[in-house]
Amino acid sequence: MIVLRAIGNFFKKIWTWIKETAWVQPLLIVGLIFGVIFSIPSIVKGINELAAKKENAINFYYNYQESLVGGKDSNADKLTNNVYEKMNDSSVESAYGDKFFLAFVSSECSTCEEVKGGFETLRDNFDGSLQPEDKLPFKMYTIFTDEATGETETDGQTAFVKYMDRYSYFFEEAASVATLSNYYTNGKISDTDIGYLESVDPDNFLTPTILLVDFTDSTPSYGVSEVMFGVSGDNDYKKAELLLDCWNHAGDFAIE
Repeated sequence: MIVLRAIGNFFKKIWTWIKETAWVQPLLIVGLIFGVIFSIPSIVKGINELAAKKENAINFYYNYQESLVGGKDSNADKLTNNVYEKMNDSSVESAYGDKFFLAFVSSECSTCEEVKGGFETLRDNFDGSLQPEDKLPFKMYTIFTDEATGETETDGQTAFVKYMDRYSYFFEEAASVATLSNYYTNGKISDTDIGYLESVDPDNFLTPTILLVDFTDSTPSYGVSEVMFGVSGDNDYKKAELLLDCWNHAGDFAIE
């Protein structure tokens, strides 16, 4: 206690001296101002780096975007309708490929930024060390849940809300697939997350929601065959490996 009291008295004397010594106060103020000024570049650099990372992720997903512009005639609708029709009638031609990822993302989704590295690594190594067994080319399509189409009607509903309403049965069926998947059985996704998908509630819709659409003979479920909410992994390569397991219905997506 004596030591602490001595330390306290020391700082108290310094503070009293500063208050009673008029010329010291302007120096402290000037020093504080210069400290703030010199710290600004570091702060700005940090903000710019975060903004660049976010923009880079968004641009990556934009490269695969199926837009909601046009409502029921939009590219997103055409893709979803084609997938659902083929899921229920194998004679229907798949206009988008026999296997592909369909990812629902948002421009304000920090998890989407993290997952982007996994998708990018998988894509860039698809013909190399991560070559899938079925030899199909990497394909992905994205739908932005916060896309501003300029077509919002007087009821105030966004384009994605209207899209969800049009295809509620598609999301309900995807949720049903999720509950039957080995990925769920192996404890990798929760009932709560699946419930959000099944309820087709735009306020609780998770991004990224990643569907693997598979019309090949190797799929455990024709059409939407795997469902993921985000991609786990310590780094981009680990995320890519998990996405590859999803593609091949292997690893966590296979029966243990």
